[in-house]
Amino acid sequence: MRKLSLNERLVIVSGRDGYFLVNVNDVYVGRALFIYGEYNGLERDFLTGLVRPGNVVVEVGANIGSHTVTLAKAAGPAGKVHAFEPQRACYSLLETQSALNGLENIHAHRCGVGRAKGRLSMPRMNYGDIGNFGALELTPDKTPGSEDIDVVTLDDMLAGSACALIKIDVEGMEEDVIRGAVGVINKTSPLLYVENDRPEKSKTLIETLLALKYRLWWHMPPLFNPNNFFGIKDNVYDKVVSCNMFCCRADHDVAKGLKEIKSADDPHPVARPVAPHFT
Repeated sequence: MRKLSLNERLVIVSGRDGYFLVNVNDVYVGRALFIYGEYNGLERDFLTGLVRPGNVVVEVGANIGSHTVTLAKAAGPAGKVHAFEPQRACYSLLETQSALNGLENIHAHRCGVGRAKGRLSMPRMNYGDIGNFGALELTPDKTPGSEDIDVVTLDDMLAGSACALIKIDVEGMEEDVIRGAVGVINKTSPLLYVENDRPEKSKTLIETLLALKYRLWWHMPPLFNPNNFFGIKDNVYDKVVSCNMFCCRADHDVAKGLKEIKSADDPHPVARPVAPHFT
């Protein structure tokens, strides 16, 4: 059995990488797992090519753990995945995926990650309505119903320990995460996989990475994978892509065929994607 409905919105899905408890009201991660048995399968395939058994991996902005489970299985029992997610509801599902799949190498942290230790505010989200649950941004401004969230730095959390890959998807705070990880980056030179879907923030983000002596390549996989796990041919995401940068301090086989970013003044390849509409 591929799907088990618990109520009108919560479903357990037996997907490509294991079992996932999802909220089908989430138009990106939750709904993709429900429809296709995977989320962003082409990005998933790329990431698995970056991880070896025994690696320590950091995922900042883990959401409900769709990629966390994949990374944890690639790292294996001798490896470790530090997964950071500030949203209470998403974090609860992230922990659930770890339990459902018996993955003891996932270390989940319910907090934000930034350039300095502190506190920010998380706006309120109604998870009973259809929406993009991954789009919430941490902000210094409090709003009605918002929640205070602790913010840490990767330098503090990792304390210079070895790290093979840092994946960052934090709704515009990518540069802050990197600036709070300069110590571990300079010490261990991890591979970086960084979302860059906001043209207005792209220039300074690229400048920061280039100053750290990284080479950068665009990686923009479509959200729809024609070879998805459930074999569904209908593309509900149309032409929406995931806009990321693969970053490495040397050549890497996975960068072959990707467009290298030579300058922060290069034009941004795409505008921010618009969420699909579901009925």
